[in-house]
This record gives sequence, structure tokens and C-alpha cells, in this order.
Amino acid sequence: MNILLPIETINREIDFKIVLAGFLSNQGHKVYIGQHEFLMKLVPKIPHGGLYIGKNIFNKRSDLEKGEKYHLLKKYNFDVIYLHEEGAVFPGKEADWIRILKSQYNTDFFDENDKICVWGDFQKRIDEARRPKSSVITTGHPRFDLCKEKWHSLYFSKVEILKKAYGNFVLINGNYGMANHGLGLEHVFSEKGDYNVADETQRLKRVNFFCHSSKKMIDLVCLTHELAVKFPKLNFVFRPHPSENHQYYKTVFVGVNNIFVSHDGPILPWIIASKAIIHDGCTTAIEATLANKLVINFETHVNQDYDVWLPNQMGVKANGINEVVSYLNNMEANENAPVRQLESQLANQLLYNFNEDSFESLLKVINELITEKEQHTQNKNISSAFIQKVYFTEMLKTKLYLMLKPHKRKNIEYHKTKFYGFNEGELAEKIKMVSAILGKKINHKFHNSKLIEIE
Repeated sequence: MNILLPIETINREIDFKIVLAGFLSNQGHKVYIGQHEFLMKLVPKIPHGGLYIGKNIFNKRSDLEKGEKYHLLKKYNFDVIYLHEEGAVFPGKEADWIRILKSQYNTDFFDENDKICVWGDFQKRIDEARRPKSSVITTGHPRFDLCKEKWHSLYFSKVEILKKAYGNFVLINGNYGMANHGLGLEHVFSEKGDYNVADETQRLKRVNFFCHSSKKMIDLVCLTHELAVKFPKLNFVFRPHPSENHQYYKTVFVGVNNIFVSHDGPILPWIIASKAIIHDGCTTAIEATLANKLVINFETHVNQDYDVWLPNQMGVKANGINEVVSYLNNMEANENAPVRQLESQLANQLLYNFNEDSFESLLKVINELITEKEQHTQNKNISSAFIQKVYFTEMLKTKLYLMLKPHKRKNIEYHKTKFYGFNEGELAEKIKMVSAILGKKINHKFHNSKLIEIE
């Protein structure tokens, strides 16, 4: 079976997709992990089709989406297992979560051969009420499984490198794509950025959300500076969200010896290597909680209309600098204390991973669909020459695009922050470690910086 695993943000997606491919290896499948737009270019050359597992088939808000990519996949006999990368971390109240869920994708596109996989039973109820032709299945998201201790050996070598480089450090996470988006305010206040200027209610909600997010971002910047002064022997690593303008933080923290701005690699090694995590509504808090690390939820401006509910249920609360200082002064005791149990029933309904194994559940869905589809589908190798032709054509187009439209550089640089290209050596090392954990040899081929193949 040909299986496509698209990637938009390397740091967030690469590890769990290599593990997923590892589980599927040695079974006669060809698993292609690649930059999502690049994978779509290859689809017409896989005439026997296969499975597409991911979320990058829709480009626009659900009410504007035409489904061109979805229809292309169907034309070439692909079935879709849809799994969103941001399926539970929503701002606002429950009514807002429902609106956001419905805006992410239109269930009417999916046919009876597709599967919609969701993060929790809350999302399942919402999607089933939309009466899709496809099944809706609660699987959670596999990347959160990697946070659990049984997978930590995958990161031991990277953790040691980080500890050697930064010593004792606290990880501080930005999550201010509304106030500090990588594409600038012109994106935040655009239709593509989900801004509806014609709807006064939605317009004012966006403006108020922008103001709220801006205040919180400034407070986290101030907190980081204050902590760097109060704890001169402790390092602070500020990690921007993938959608943010990273240069903003490099500018406001320039010259401070114990503050480092980095978005290098997947988040989990940083979490494991750190002494504590400080966040304000960031998904990292969920990952750190599952990894059994000390989490400090820093909130100076509380507004249920805009705050991100699920991650704010994680860790200890701090409403001001003094409370954070107190927690850090007692960091050793707090670090070794058991992480409090998540008692919220709603939180457990939003994220299956708190209690169950997502890899197991998703693999069950995949294998059942493979069994159904294999009777009518066979593998067909994609020509390596064709792959390289597409690759170099795309690289040339990007260079010409920058020459002819230099004003679009910001857009290209923003997407390069998310997908900066595969590194052959790093991927080979990851696959080697996954092989050791799964107890089997995983064969792979590195095609180029946008595509690897696992058999």
C-alpha cells in the first residue's frame, strides 16, 4: 500500500510520523513522508492510489474551501484518514471551540471510504452531529504519546546535548500568533487569516482577541527579563510558536547572557532536558504534563473569551512574577513532586491521550482501511527521476518567484521556519533509534530535503 504522510511543520510532526511509519514498515507498504505540497505533486504518478493520512488537503476556512486537493486524491484512488494537527487547543468557550472545529474542515467532502480521526470524544460528538458520510473515530494524536516515559529513550542523545549546551534551564513558550504572526498583521486581519470584516461581531471579536494576546505577550517578555535578573545562574530558553515572528523575540532579548531564543528541533527533548516549563495557553504544557515535568501556567490577564482552555488546566497557577519566582525558588522540590492528576472530565473528553494509547488506536484505523483497500490496490514505485525532477523544478520556481516578486519574501521565509528541509543524517539517526525501540530493522531512502521513503 502506498501511504502518504504529509508534513507542514517539521519540529511538530516529524518524530511521530517516523514512528508511525516504523510501525507500518516491513509489511509490504511504501510510506512517503514529505512536505505536504511536494507530496501532492507526486500523486498523479501513483495511479494505483493508496492512503493519505493527515490534514493538509484543505487550504481555506471550511465555508470557502473548494476541495481541489481532496478531489485530486480521489481522482487517483486515494482514501483519506483525516487527522488535524490542532484538534483541541482552542481559545474561548465551548461555543467558540465548536465554531473553530467547524471552520477547520467541512465533513461534507469526505466519502464513505474515508475516516475522520479526532483528538477526543468532545470533537467526535460535534463531527457526528454534522452527519458525515465517513466514520468519525476518537484516536487522540500520536505525537502526545511520545511525551510518555516509554518513548523518552528516543530523545536521550539530544537531551544530553541540550543539557551540555544550556546547563540548568527553564523553557518558556510563546503562543502569540495573533499578536505576533510570522506573516504580520496583514495576515491576522485578512480573509486568509480567518478575519471576517463584514461580520461586525466577528470583527470585534478578532480585534479584542488581538489586544488581549498583545498584552499577554508583553507580560511574558517582561517576566522573562525579570527572571533572568533574579536568577542570574539559571538559563532561560524562549521558544516561539511555529506561527510566530521569531525575530521579534531575538530583538527584545538581544544581549541578555542567560536568555536564548530557539526553535531548534522538536519540542520534547527541550521539555525533558529543562528544569521547568512556563507557558500561557501553549500546547507544550500538555506535552510537559504527559512527560511528568513541572509546569507553571503564567496568566496575568484572564479572559475566558480568548484564553486557551485545555493547556491552562495543566500545572500550577501563577498570576504574577512573584508567584513564578516562588515556584522557581522551590524548583527542586516541585520538580520531584508527583504531577497532579488531571481531574477535569472535559479535558479528558478533549484529549484521548490522557488515558489511552493513540498509536494503537490510529494504527487500528489504518490497518482496517488497508485490509479493505488492498483487495483493489497495489504498490507502484514512483520513479526516482520523476521525484528529483519535481524537486529541482520546485527549487527553481522558488528562486524565480523571489526574483520576480521580492515582496513575497516574508511569506516564503515564514513557511521555511515551519519546513526548513529534512537533514539526511538527523533522519537516519532518528530512524535508527525508532528501529531499536520497535525491535525491527527499518529500511529507508532519503530522496531529497522534502521527501523520505520507508518500506
